[in-house]
Formats: sequence, structure tokens, C-alpha cells
Amino acid sequence: MEDTRARWDRAFQEAVDYDTWGQVEEALEGYQRLQVAAAAEYVENVLQLAMVRRDGIGKLATALKYRIEELSKSANRNIGLSGMKTLKGFMKEIIISDATFPLPGVQPEGTITPSPSPFIAGTAEVRQDRDDEPGTDEPANGTLRLAPAHQKGDVSLVIFIEKWGLKDAMSYTDPRVVVSVRDDRGQAVEAVQETPIGRSNLSYVFFENTVYIQTPINGLSEKSAIFFEFRHFKPKKNKKSIKAYCYMEMDEIKNGPVTLEVYKKPANYKRNKKPALLSVKPLYLHLDLTVQQRS
Repeated sequence: MEDTRARWDRAFQEAVDYDTWGQVEEALEGYQRLQVAAAAEYVENVLQLAMVRRDGIGKLATALKYRIEELSKSANRNIGLSGMKTLKGFMKEIIISDATFPLPGVQPEGTITPSPSPFIAGTAEVRQDRDDEPGTDEPANGTLRLAPAHQKGDVSLVIFIEKWGLKDAMSYTDPRVVVSVRDDRGQAVEAVQETPIGRSNLSYVFFENTVYIQTPINGLSEKSAIFFEFRHFKPKKNKKSIKAYCYMEMDEIKNGPVTLEVYKKPANYKRNKKPALLSVKPLYLHLDLTVQQRS
């Protein structure tokens, strides 16, 4: 959590500096990146925060949205540069404390979804999906995000999820891929994304979806990894379930096609033991990666 707080604080202070210097384009890019991250965290609660802290994140997302509208549309949202500067102290405490949001009249926007499962006691894992997770209405088009506005020099990663090999591929209802970026402790470093429902044939589930990793690759530690979990719906039990998972470590990230081995659930986000293959039959997740440095 401290890593996320520090990263958000740095991004915020940099955007405010640009705003102060009158560099509107750079300020907008900084505010927009942080606004997307804060809004996603408020809705999805990846960090599993108490409501008072989550509420502060929602208010931050709204304040950033208003400042973006002021800069881009000349709207009067009663925030201004002075409001952004007022938030500097709050950004030192966001996520890690119950700090009071300092701008009166700003309220969270958006809908809070049911909270994912809590931290497993004594571990750093966050289970985003469980076999006993109730089946709930979800957007048919998934929760994939748009390409982030990275800064000059940042290295972006775009993942095209082509297909997932399974020996019983035709047997799954509403199959999706859940994508998360994890640090060496197994904690999510950005909001989880989920693909739309895939289509199956005898040996594969085809997704053909593009996933934009929101964090620049150069902003991740060398021990980070990107996880892919195959999730489906069990109509008889009205449950969502994880069937299997794959992961990709930083040294595997390169331009072009990549195939990942498929492992038995549950996903071991900390990677502190050798994963077990799902089947003796060779099964792979097929991806195509685009790695690009912003100029």
C-alpha cells in the first residue's frame, strides 16, 4: 500500500508542478492518469481499504476530474490550482491513513461494486476471484481500460490476448480472462481488468482482446509479474470460478508472440513455490505483445 501511496503522491506533485508552471498539456496528462487510477480503485477496491479511506480516494478522483474539466474546457468547477495545492498534504496520507479530504463539497462519483474478498490473514495475497464468489451481473464488454497517457520516455505494454488452450474448452460458460499486475509480494499495483466473454471451439477459447497495462513498464520493479486467470460461470451453482492461471515475469516481456504455460488454481501471486501444470497435455495461453517507448 505504501508503494501505491508513494507512486500516486509523486504523480500528483508532478502534475501540480506542471499546472503551476502553466504547462497545461503535461498537467492534464498527469491529472488524467491519476484520475483513472483513483476512480478505478474507488469502484473496485483492489487494495481492500476501509470505507473511510476509499471515500477519500473517490473524492480525489472527483476533484481531479473537475480540475481536468477546468483546464480542458474552461469550466468553472470551483477547484482551481489552489484546490490542487490544498491536496498536497492529503496525498501524503492517502491510502495509509484515515486522513480527512480537505476540499468541502466534493463527493465521490460512480458506483461502488461489491467488495472482492478480503486479505487472507497473514499473507499479502488478494483473491480477486474465488470459487464461491456469487454470480453477479457484469458488463458484457468487460472492464478493459483505454490506452493510458504515458509520459515521454515511458515504456508502454499492450497485450493482445488471442486464445487460451483447454482440453475441454467447449464446456465453459461465459469465459473471461482476468488480468492483474502484481509486485513481488503479490499485491496488485493497478486496478484489475477483465476481458469480454470469449468464444470456444474444441481446443481453445478465443478472446482476441487488447489489454493496455496502465503502469509504464519502467515504473514496475524487476520482480513484478502480470497474471492471467481464466474465469467462468457455473450456472447450476450460480457461482463464478477460476479454472486456471498463467503469469508472465518482466524478463519475458518482448515484442511479438508469447505462449504461457497453464497452471492449476489458485493463482500464487507471490510466486514463492513452483506452480503445477493444469494438464499433462501441453496447454498454453497465446498472447502477442507490443512494447513501445513514448517519444
